[in-house]
Order: sequence, then C-alpha cells, then structure tokens
Amino acid sequence: MISEILDNPVMQSGIVPFCVAAITAKLLGYFRLSGLAVIAGFSATVFLISDFDFGNLSVVKKIILLGLVAAALAPMLDLLLGKEQLRRYVIMTGCAGVTLWVFDAVLQYRDINEMVLYSFGMIGFIVLLSLLMDNLSLKPIRAGAAGMGLGLGVGFSAGLSSSALLGQLGLSVGMAACAYVLIHLLGRQLLPCGRTFTLPLSLLSGLIALAAVMLAKLHWFYLPILFIIPAIAHAPLPPQWSLRTQIVVLSLLTLISGAIPVLLILHDTGGLQV
Repeated sequence: MISEILDNPVMQSGIVPFCVAAITAKLLGYFRLSGLAVIAGFSATVFLISDFDFGNLSVVKKIILLGLVAAALAPMLDLLLGKEQLRRYVIMTGCAGVTLWVFDAVLQYRDINEMVLYSFGMIGFIVLLSLLMDNLSLKPIRAGAAGMGLGLGVGFSAGLSSSALLGQLGLSVGMAACAYVLIHLLGRQLLPCGRTFTLPLSLLSGLIALAAVMLAKLHWFYLPILFIIPAIAHAPLPPQWSLRTQIVVLSLLTLISGAIPVLLILHDTGGLQV
C-alpha cells in the first residue's frame, strides 16, 4: 500500500519534496541552514524515482551529483566577503566547467561548428541564470519566489517535452521552493537563505532545462524566457507593503512568468487552443 502511494508521480515530485523541504527549512533554520531545503526536497525525489549510484554517470546522474556538490560547496562562496568580482569569477568559471562536463558525451557527436555553438550557448545560459539567482542569495522572499517559478516552469516544460524524469526532477525543485515560500507566508520572520539555496537551485533548474533541449524535444528558444523569472524577482516593491503582501505579489509574478514557456509549448503542440 505504502509502496503504491510512493510510486505515484504526484507524490514523488510534488508532495514528498514539499514536505521534506518544509521540515528541513524549519528545523535547520535554527542553525541558519534553511537554504538546504531545496536540495533536501530534490534529494527525496531522487531517492524515490531513481536508483542513483556513482557508476556509469549519465547526463541526468551528473546533474543530480552536481546539485549535491553545489549545496555542499556553496557556503565557501560566502567566505569571499567584500570580493564580489572574485565571487562572480568563481561562479562563472565553475558553471562553465560543469556545463561542459555534464554534456560532454552529447557534444562529442556534434560537428565542430555545432559543438562550439552549443557549448557557448549552454555556458552563457547557465552562467547568466546562476548570476541572477546569486544576486538574490541574501533576499529570502525573492529567492524563494524565483525558485518556485523557475523550478515549476522548467519541470512542466521538460515534462511536456517528452521527458517524464526531467520533468519530475524540475518539479521537485519548484515544490521545495514552494515549501520555503509558504513557511515565510505563514510565519512572521525571514529564514536564512544564502547560496546553499540559490546555487544548487540555479544549477539544477538550468541543467535540467538544457538536458530537456539536448536529450528531449524542448526547443532552445524557450530557454531565454526563463530569465524573466529571476529578473522579475528583482522588481522593486513599495516599502510600506507587509511581508505577506510582498510574498504573494512576488509569488504571483514569478509563477506567471514560469507559466509563459509552458503555455507556449502547449500552444505549439496543439494542447492549447486560442
């Protein structure tokens, strides 16, 4: 009975990561580590839907591994206090390296022109997405709202592009961020965020989106639309607005932004009649 319940995709990529992330954020908030909520929820989904091991690393396994490593290494970036340019350089070079590593087996079958074009395009996408999210690392509400829209947008887009696995992984990131946002909505104080939240979230969402392009049927021109989500999370809000009002407005804006590529895919595939 329990096994059948846990085999349900809604449970695996929705309810379980949401609950695990909520518990993690609340408990680890006392140690200022609530940013680990996203990777905790994502890891719960990985445990339920895949038999993960470190042998014969596929593209998806590399993405999972990088999410875990990013969460572990992210606090080291906070040590670069007052060294913003160095921090950005580390993020840019790190994102470039891991992107090429994840997709090396796919790129090697392309001709030289396509290989160069895809490489620069993917690196640019991951770097810009990571930098946009990094700017939100000290803004819990905005980071949470951006993570929610980004994860759900990528998850549904990947799922509609004939990749159920990538779709579930993306949705788990979004649902974990939803839990983080909901705790703020119901509570009265901000939880610590930091790069333990934004770095793995941006890498996982970005790499899952790229995998949907390279391995499934997601068209590349949907990817730039995803930049709207973290960009709109930077939008200034009236200072007199309450914390809950800010959360609701930012969440609606990022969710609407995340729905744009999903609706476009549905329209292009004939699933949405206008």
